[in-house]
Amino acid sequence: MKKYDVAELDHLFIEAGRTELMLPPVKMKRITNSWMDIKEDWHHYNPNHQRPIKLRPTTKQITRYEEALDIGLKLPVEDRKVIWASSISAQRRHRPNWSELGRKFKKDRRTVQNDYRGALMRAWLVQDA
Repeated sequence: MKKYDVAELDHLFIEAGRTELMLPPVKMKRITNSWMDIKEDWHHYNPNHQRPIKLRPTTKQITRYEEALDIGLKLPVEDRKVIWASSISAQRRHRPNWSELGRKFKKDRRTVQNDYRGALMRAWLVQDA
């Protein structure tokens, strides 16, 4: 495994959060009703209906996701929570929403940001172990 610096670890965990959102869900949705809704008129069927495109992660993304998991599992639970919450939060914006994370962890946004930086430093230290 490659030795990452702190900035590369930040990008690694953000990419791992993006990859996690692309993976299929753990539990598949069940069919709750076996009876289909029958349309009354043929005009209700839309021939131009297209399903949204579902992106799948590449093998390179999954490999880097596994590297991020290996590094993350060496960290304490509090650091893991901060890192994964910020990497998932960064997917909706170009950076993590520190105010939202502060409300989630019941801390000030600057404290959560400092906890994240400290967790990245500890991840940098433990990646050799």
